[in-house]
Amino acid sequence: MRVTNHMIFGNSMNNIWRNARHINKLVTKQETGYRIQRPSDDPLISARAMRYRTILSEAEQFLRNVHQGLAWMEVSESAFNNILSGNTTNPSLMQRMNVQLIKGAQTGTQQLEDQRAIIAEIQQYFDQMFNVDINQTYLGRYVFSGFHTNQPPVLSQNWPGSSFVITQNFTTVDIERATAFHRPNPTARAEAIWTNIIKLPYTNVSFADHGVAGAPIPQITLADGTVLHIENRISTEYDAYRPEDSFTNLLGEEVPVIHNITDTGELVFSDAVRELIHNAGGIRVVYEKSDLRAGELNPIVYFESTQIRDDSNVHFNTPVHFNTDGQNIQMEISANSYVTINSHARNILTANLFSDLRRLFDFADSLVSSDPSVIREYFRNEHGYEGEALTNAVAEFLSNEQAAFSGAIHTRFNNMMEAFARHSAQAQREHTALGSRMARLDMVAIRLEEDEVAFTELLSDNEDADLIETMKRKNAAETAFNHALRAVAIITQLTLADSINR
Repeated sequence: MRVTNHMIFGNSMNNIWRNARHINKLVTKQETGYRIQRPSDDPLISARAMRYRTILSEAEQFLRNVHQGLAWMEVSESAFNNILSGNTTNPSLMQRMNVQLIKGAQTGTQQLEDQRAIIAEIQQYFDQMFNVDINQTYLGRYVFSGFHTNQPPVLSQNWPGSSFVITQNFTTVDIERATAFHRPNPTARAEAIWTNIIKLPYTNVSFADHGVAGAPIPQITLADGTVLHIENRISTEYDAYRPEDSFTNLLGEEVPVIHNITDTGELVFSDAVRELIHNAGGIRVVYEKSDLRAGELNPIVYFESTQIRDDSNVHFNTPVHFNTDGQNIQMEISANSYVTINSHARNILTANLFSDLRRLFDFADSLVSSDPSVIREYFRNEHGYEGEALTNAVAEFLSNEQAAFSGAIHTRFNNMMEAFARHSAQAQREHTALGSRMARLDMVAIRLEEDEVAFTELLSDNEDADLIETMKRKNAAETAFNHALRAVAIITQLTLADSINR
């Protein structure tokens, strides 16, 4: 077979380019640090690399979720610490409040002015809890408002013109058996009346049906569906705290009676109606509240409610309904596994705690001592007292009145201690649940960080080039390439004339 120069030259060039391509691959591998440059180089390595990268991306996203959730929960934890936790040097707000309640409940050690000072201090703690701590924010979002992160749990400004129909459920645990005071006339001593009270979180609520389509009808019903007859009263009316047991309606039916004390937000009823509530298993109250004010609970966050009018004072064609159920903000921490990162305001500082404390404050404010000059004229005109007898009678009247006020506040302190312990336990349960979720996220974060390291190593083992081995092979390939060039140079120098000369 005749071998021509063209054949020799062609084969030599093919070998040179083959060596050059091999060197190029090794150089690229050394420069990039990757074993393969395209999936076709090694489909098995490519498939593994894609799977490892997917797992790493998921782990990184889950880890970001965990860190974001922990940041949210740490803000919540800070508020919980201010409200609940504390130590001997820096007690929490509830611990301070409990100390004051115990002090106020001590028998025979507190005068009326001392009790008022205790209540004033409790009110400062109340304002801090409900106006600051429960309105904590994270990146401009309210952490205790459920899905309504743009709404503060407690209103920070007035909301005039708005109107909500609000639904609340109460049991006999929420009923306070307490005294109320009333003066039959300005010259009479304030009478102590034992009655049953449920305190709503708002004053001046309405039970009138305005006929807004799609909104609940304001009413009060027992849990078994029995509708109660509502009478609107104000606290200064003589019989406001003396409700009848029943009312005969137009059908001749006896309906249980409840008094709505509009200026205090109290629902007052007799012992017979209290027994009905106990036997029925509770009471359902649906009422309308308009013109919300700063410092009041936000119905969007706290209650099942329906907004029927906005701040433009125009009735909605379609009322907007709000529900507090299922308001858990969840972060995905692994495939199809979620953790709730938020705590809800209504489970921490409950509406009943708000109402119970406000009832204590309002009751203390309602205890207005009689005007000594009016009492003096009363004893002079009605009993003919003069001189020392008149002075002694007035002093005794005012002293007895102060003693009655002090005794009533003492009873309220005792009632509040029991309710406060119940509310504190509820808040503590929520705090414990938050701590458990934070501990879980901490463990998940550690696992995800370990997974990230492990899969990064697997990915490196799968696709990273061995740089030392690559360098050795590149040096060998370069040597072979140089020898090939030298051989081709020698062969291609020969021509036909060179062959004749030989």
